[in-house]
Order: sequence, then C-alpha cells, then structure tokens
Amino acid sequence: MQVNRVPVHIVVPTYNEAQNVSNLLDKIFELGLDNMHVLIVDDNSPDNTADIAKSYSESKNFSVSILKRDSKSGLGTAYVQGFQEVLRQFSREEGFVVQMDADLSHDPEYLPQMIELLNQNDVIVGSRYYHGGGSDEEWGLYRKLLSEGGNKLIRFVSGLKVKDCTSGFKVFKLEVLREICWDKIRCVGFGFQVEIAMQCQRKGFQIKEYPIIFSDRKAGKSKMSTSIIFEAIFKITLARFSSFGLIPRFRSNS
Repeated sequence: MQVNRVPVHIVVPTYNEAQNVSNLLDKIFELGLDNMHVLIVDDNSPDNTADIAKSYSESKNFSVSILKRDSKSGLGTAYVQGFQEVLRQFSREEGFVVQMDADLSHDPEYLPQMIELLNQNDVIVGSRYYHGGGSDEEWGLYRKLLSEGGNKLIRFVSGLKVKDCTSGFKVFKLEVLREICWDKIRCVGFGFQVEIAMQCQRKGFQIKEYPIIFSDRKAGKSKMSTSIIFEAIFKITLARFSSFGLIPRFRSNS
C-alpha cells in the first residue's frame, strides 16, 4: 500500500469549538496531503460550530463533511458514529482514518509522519509517554501527575502494552476499523480510546507509538470531568475481567 495514494479520512468530534474549528481546518489542509477529507461530528453545538465549519470549508474549497447529531452524547459515541459513517461510504476501499481533537491539542503537523508509519504498521498512536513525547510545559505538576498516574492505572487495569493508552490521537488502516466490534464499546467518554486500543491489541494488529507534545487547548472549555474518568476505570475494569470469563459481559444503555 503506497501511503501517498491512499485516501485519508479525519474524524473530528466537536461541541462548542467555534473558536478553534477554522484554525484546525487551515492547519490540516495546509499540510498539502493528497486525497484528504475531514468529517466533523458535531453534537448540535450552541455556538454553531457545525455551521461555521461548513461555511468556512466551502469558502476555502476544503473537503469537509458535517455529521450533525441531535444533542451532546459523549466523545465515544461521536467517534463510533463517525467511524461507521466512513466505513459506510468507503466499505470496499483502502484508506486511513485519523481521530483527533478539535481543540488543537493534537497538532496536525504530526500527521505526515504518523501516516508514513502505516507502511509497516496497522495503528499509529500519538503518544505523550513514548520516548520524545510529552505534555504542555504550562501544565502544573498536579495536572501532570494526575494524567500520568491515571494513564498508568488504566493501563494496568486494561492490560494494554501501549504506553499512552488514553491517547485520542490515532491513525488506523481502514481495514482495522472493519474488524472492531462496535457493540462492545461501552464508554461514552474518553475511555472509548482504551476500548479501541484493547480490541486492536487482542486482534493482533501491529500498533506503533509516535512521540507527540500534547498541547493545552487554545480556546474554549475542556469537556473532561471526574465522572468521565470514573466511567472509564469502572467499565474498562469490567471489560477486562469479562474477557477472562470471570464475570458476565457488561452492557450499557448509555
């Protein structure tokens, strides 16, 4: 597979990202990668993120599609719908799928190198904890310790070998997403990232980490909450034990 000839589909969930979305689109398309398309999955943002993205992309002639949902329903469900929409449209084609945040914490400048690594791998993880990676220097000590400690705990619970198991910056071969069991995804929040990584590891896909510097959001308000963190730990713990047959499969209606 020649990476420079394969379509790249970038899935970006948004909620109240009007201050960031135009800048993000500029940075993505300034890369000059061939055959690149962005799918914005918007949770009916009150600040009109979707409309701003649509009008801006049209004015710049960017290849951008909008999947607008009725309400704020969580990062995990947004990615599931976004990935399934890409799979529906390109069910028989080769391609790469990128997942990244809208708040510019994931710098698009890393994408060419991450995509190139798909020549020898199936999944590339933008990693804060791989050699050479890190977080914004403006982060305080408490925030860094909380992030690193939480990641280590979830990594221990999940059994993942990936150092940055909660990373939301990944690039997949399209064939990988075809193998994901979407009905086994339980987490509404960022724990979704761990569940996807767990499935990729269990199915034997070649996963490679690429060092990134995770920046603090440029504008707007963070969507992270304590409840989302507890949801991830709780549901991933149940998923881990159920994989050993120790408890019945946990299903969520959320």
